[in-house]
Amino acid sequence: MLVSLTRVGPTRHSLLTSAVVAGVDAGAVVRSVRLPPAPAFAPTAEVRPHDTVPGLLTLRLDGAWLGTPASRAQVFGHLAEVNAGLARVARAYGGVLLPAGVQRDAAGPHAPLAGDRHGLHILDDVEQAVLVNLLRRHSPTLIALTGRARVGGAADRAGSRRLIESREHLTTRFLPSADARYLHRFQAELRRTDGISDLSRMDVVPVPRTVDGPAQVLVRCVDAQAALADTRAQALLLDALVLRARRMAADGRRERHVPQDVIDVNRTRAVVHGLRARFLPTGPREGKRPAKETGTRGPAATAAAEVSARQAGRRLLRDLLPELSLLDATALELLPLLAPLDLPDLGLRDLRTQDLLRRAARDRTGLAARAEQGLCDPRPGAAVHDELERTSPGRLRLLLDDWGRMLAAGAAPADITEDTRGADAPDSADRRAAAPRRSGARPGRDEGRPRQRPTRGGGRRDRDPKHPGGNPGERAGRKDPQ
Repeated sequence: MLVSLTRVGPTRHSLLTSAVVAGVDAGAVVRSVRLPPAPAFAPTAEVRPHDTVPGLLTLRLDGAWLGTPASRAQVFGHLAEVNAGLARVARAYGGVLLPAGVQRDAAGPHAPLAGDRHGLHILDDVEQAVLVNLLRRHSPTLIALTGRARVGGAADRAGSRRLIESREHLTTRFLPSADARYLHRFQAELRRTDGISDLSRMDVVPVPRTVDGPAQVLVRCVDAQAALADTRAQALLLDALVLRARRMAADGRRERHVPQDVIDVNRTRAVVHGLRARFLPTGPREGKRPAKETGTRGPAATAAAEVSARQAGRRLLRDLLPELSLLDATALELLPLLAPLDLPDLGLRDLRTQDLLRRAARDRTGLAARAEQGLCDPRPGAAVHDELERTSPGRLRLLLDDWGRMLAAGAAPADITEDTRGADAPDSADRRAAAPRRSGARPGRDEGRPRQRPTRGGGRRDRDPKHPGGNPGERAGRKDPQ
């Protein structure tokens, strides 16, 4: 008997993540470690020292299935066991296993930076083009959500220190088609117009199908995370975007073309400022009404139309609620993404794993032990959940219950209006600048005199033949000089 039918389902997910071995040779650790066997129906992790960066390790999983909570628990449990084995060997050699970008000694050399490369398997060229363009539009938001600064040295408030220093990452260009024959022409055109000679340097890369592997979309703009719980939440978000692209392709829809200069500006702001950034709107649904509709011009109108990175992240997650529900995602799994977005609305400071590591580095309270624990803890939420449970259990429960109800329903309540919530709500000055002036309203003190309304006759006033000095409305309010 047919119980259920799934028209659009999850995809396979390849992951290349990184960690740092400090105080000992990374090659010696890899040669000495004994990796645990992978669970049933889960790929085995491969560990290798980086070819060019000393002390950096890469962990690779090919074709993992993350469509259910049980499968995600198996995959990330396996990764936690692998990291735990690497940590034991590193300690035996007198070293320590740390996340990328974390350094034990504040006066020592900078810790190497790295990224998490996600390979999203796709079905055909149409789905690939839709997914590339969908990820392109949301890439500034993804960078703001996943960007990391250095921890353990001088204070670093960068949105993504790795992308600031990188010369191998370029903004993704709009992809009209992912057909293999067209990609060669597309690359030649980018080389001629933008100087991009290799598509693999973009933040989002289309990879054609080969004999050895399926077609994929590589996401290169995500930084290596400080905890497995963060990586799990981001993998869920990317899988939800794949489901959205798959539904769009199945329905014959395409992703709209966002101007390249808007993507460039938003990406730069996300790289520099992270979640403190403000984005230009990428479509008619985002931000306030354009200046030509509101009657305003100049910097005030541009600032009124901007959207904060937190608001963009919250909107993205709410828009993907149907896909996240299909993946059986829980609010606890998404907590590393939800905490920095929603905690300010609950009267708390935003909280991420790197914030906890920064506190440990500042207070000199076991930075290495806390950092190693984050890489070996497979629980959803992990350190962020533990900290909120200790300091603000009531607000944590409120946050989890709120998102749990939305995930169960697969949609946000109709009474939620994003533009009027918390710190992301436009202030009264922005609302006054964006709102059209009512007819007959008096201008403000520093707004100048209202311009005269253009009239017929090439802008000249209509004259009444009985009143040669002007129209009746003008002469009624002034005294005749005679």
